[in-house]
Amino acid sequence: MTTFECTLCGKCCMHAGGELIEVEKRLSGRDFLCRQRIVGGTFRARVEERFLDAFRDTSESRKHPSWCPFLRGLPGEKEKYICTIHNSRPSVCRSYICCTMRIFAGDGREVGKVKGRRSLVTGDDMLRRCWEEGVAPLATDDDVAWRAEVATVLGRAGYRVEVYE
Repeated sequence: MTTFECTLCGKCCMHAGGELIEVEKRLSGRDFLCRQRIVGGTFRARVEERFLDAFRDTSESRKHPSWCPFLRGLPGEKEKYICTIHNSRPSVCRSYICCTMRIFAGDGREVGKVKGRRSLVTGDDMLRRCWEEGVAPLATDDDVAWRAEVATVLGRAGYRVEVYE
């Protein structure tokens, strides 16, 4: 298995961030007392020195109140986002992985991913058909065996699969 590597798309923090983290109090220019809304408890968030300038730019985050209050655009990069408190992020964020598997076409393009336990997300009709015909019928509850079978089925169809821990 491969270690998961974030692509900096920011979608996790755009769709769930505001529901997970609430700033209760600003303690200093870069320190905040925050509450984890779902799991409860508080934590101290510290904006990292290298992200201070990006954090101060609130233009995009003001337009999107549902975003995590610490998500910012990566300076100089379109559609790339950073967690400005990455080193002090709460446990709910540390344990989150947006997908357990990425699926690539023969030319190297990412054409799908598996989210949650076994949910395919794709806009690729050929992959969707392959999934419905070859993967959906797999009848094992063992996740390790299932991932190996998925890799075999998709590999035969010309796809490359990365499985994450």
